[in-house]
Amino acid sequence: MLTHKKLMYIIPHTEEMIARAVKKAEMLGSLNNSITQGKGNAAGYLGEEAVASYLNAEIVSSDEGTNKFNHDLILLDGRSAEVKTKRRTVPPKDFYEVSIAKTSTHQKPDLYIFVSIQFKERNKDGAYKGVKDIWIVGQKTPEAYFDLAELWTKGKIDSTNNFTTHADMYNLAINKLDVL
Repeated sequence: MLTHKKLMYIIPHTEEMIARAVKKAEMLGSLNNSITQGKGNAAGYLGEEAVASYLNAEIVSSDEGTNKFNHDLILLDGRSAEVKTKRRTVPPKDFYEVSIAKTSTHQKPDLYIFVSIQFKERNKDGAYKGVKDIWIVGQKTPEAYFDLAELWTKGKIDSTNNFTTHADMYNLAINKLDVL
C-alpha cells in the first residue's frame, strides 16, 4: 500500500486530462447501469486520468475486452484498481460518504480508489462547471469496503445534505477509508 501523510489530498490535473476525459465521455454515451444517465462520465474519466498520472498507473477502462468492465487501472505493482469519483462544489470532509452502486458489484478490482472532484460551480440544470481541485479521499479493498459499507436504497435521503440516492448503493464515510 502506498502511504502519504493525510487521508485526503489534492492531486494535479491538466487541461489535457480534462480534454481526454470529455472526449472519452462523449464516445461512451450513457451506460446501461449509469446512475446519472451518463452525466458523470467525464468526471469519472477525469478521476481516472488524474489518479493514473499521479500513481504512474496504466488506464485500461477504454481497452478492448471484458477487463475494462472490472477495473479502470493497473497499478505499478500489478494490482487492478477501480476509481470511484464523486462530483461536488466544496472540499470533501471526512464525514462525507463515498459510494459504490449495487449495479457495480460485478466489478472485481484488487482495490477501490475514491476521488472527489471539486468544481467551481453547479448551474441550475445541475451541470458542474470549472474543475477546481481533484482530491484523493482514500482507498479500500473490496472485502474491507463491503464489510463496513451500508446499503442505501434508491430514494433514501441523506440527512446531512438532502441528497436523494438515484440507485441502490453501498455507502461508507471517508473517515473509514485507508490512506492511499
